[in-house]
Formats: sequence, structure tokens, C-alpha cells
Amino acid sequence: MSNVLYELRDEAVKELSNGHRFNWKLERVFDASDLKEMELFDVADEAAKWRLLVAPVELYFSHRQYYGDGVQHIVRELKDKPTSNRALYSLLGQNVISGSGDEPIPSFMSLQCQIEGDTLYCTCCFRALEVGKFLLVNLEEIRQTLVEIQMGVPHFSKVHLTIFAFHAYVDANRRPLTKPEIEVISSIQLLTLLTKGAKVQPVSKLSALLDELSETLSAVSSKPLQSLEDILRVDTPGIALDDKLLKRKAQLLDALPRAIKAADDLAQLRKSASRGEPMNASIGEYRTSLARLRTILDA
Repeated sequence: MSNVLYELRDEAVKELSNGHRFNWKLERVFDASDLKEMELFDVADEAAKWRLLVAPVELYFSHRQYYGDGVQHIVRELKDKPTSNRALYSLLGQNVISGSGDEPIPSFMSLQCQIEGDTLYCTCCFRALEVGKFLLVNLEEIRQTLVEIQMGVPHFSKVHLTIFAFHAYVDANRRPLTKPEIEVISSIQLLTLLTKGAKVQPVSKLSALLDELSETLSAVSSKPLQSLEDILRVDTPGIALDDKLLKRKAQLLDALPRAIKAADDLAQLRKSASRGEPMNASIGEYRTSLARLRTILDA
């Protein structure tokens, strides 16, 4: 059996391949009995993390930390009044939006349900939606929520799912809103990864960390690069850096200031813009500067 959710993702990518869209909608009707079999195994664990009450360290936030007992509220509301207009959870109140600047906040705004006849209508609204990578995770998260609703309110045989996004686009090079590893680990842990006798090959590991960093554009910070510069610039007593890394030290220290500036410039620009030519140019400079570091490492 083909999976409706993968079909929806493919349909979205095809529709948006020629450019972004405002007020974009995607919808499909399917059998409620298929909900459990529709699991997207490749992103199931990642989607489940967004449904945790406390965000794991690799996420900037979880969705549930915003909607709390929202799923239980939807179940209670549908049991008492299947046609209720209040069977929903909302992630963003104005108190969260106002003054948030460019700090990471959910793009997923609300999930609303209502039962009419034998059909559960489920509409999910996003302020922005990247469909190349993010959409599959979002769809699996929604599926997991619908399974939970179905367990509490089993009296429907069809699901009419609608995804609405104020702004939708494709950027397959952008990571979902998760922290890159180099941002999660401490400076001491980064130093340990780069020393002689490290469990993983230091040069290859650092190259992979920087590659991952270049894909993380939803929240950009120069701090990981500054930590790397400090590690390379300061001799730590009793700790020896990997020999292959030492051979590249001078070149890396020469290239790092450009990458740090590019990260700071991009972070500053994101405070006043989300897209457009200046933003594209800034992203290009940021990625080019990180690519230069990886080229030095991979030489």
C-alpha cells in the first residue's frame, strides 16, 4: 500500500518547485483505519521529539511545550461536542510572538479538529512551511497526534486532513529546526573531539560538524565558530591537538574570521528580513565561508 503522507510530500515539492507560495494549501481524505499503518518510520523518532513536554537538548524547543495538554483537550472536546469549534490546540499566543525578534519559535501555529458524520476534519496552520525536509516530520507528528485522538474518540472512519501555510517553499539544503551537533556540545567536548587519540578521526569529524552547521539556517550563531577559533589559537596545557589538524591550523585560523563575520552578518540580517536578494547573498557568503573551512580540512 502506498503511503498517503509520502504522496502529499511529493505533491508539495512538485507544486512548489518553481518558487514559494503564499496562502498555500494541501489536503487529502483517507481512511482512519490506515492511520497506524501510515507511520513514516524514517522520521518517526524525530517527530516524536516535537511531542515531548520538555524539549530534548538537540531541539531549540518542542511543540508540546507550547500546546501542553492540547491533545487531551481536543479529545475531551470531541467527546462532549463533536462539532465544537474549540477542539484545537494553539502553539502561539501574542505574548510569544511580540518581542520574539528572530529567536526560534514554532512555525506550526495550530491544529483544529471537528467531526461531521463519519469524518474527522483536521486542519493544521503554519506561519511558514519548508516542504523539502520539514513537511515529512510535520506530517508524521500530525499522524501521531491523530492516532492519539483516534484512541480517545474512535467514532469516525474518514480523516480529511488540510495543511495551510501562509508561506510555503522548498529548501532541501535546510535542516529541520534542530541544533547542529557543534552547537549542542560544549567547548570542552569540542576540544576533546579534536585531540590526539580521539575516538573518531578529528579532521573528518570537524568537517562533518561544519557541513551540518552550513545547513542550519533557522537560527544562526557564530559561537561554535568562535569556540573553534579559541581552541586552535590557545595552547591548552596537557592537551595535544590531532597532528593532521595541526597541519591545517594556520589555514583554518586565517579562514575562520570570515566565517565568524558571515555568521554574525546573517544573524543580524535575519532580524530585519526573512528572504530576498540580500538574504540570499548573506546565506551564500555564510555557506561559502564554511565550505572554505571544509576544503582546508579535506585537502
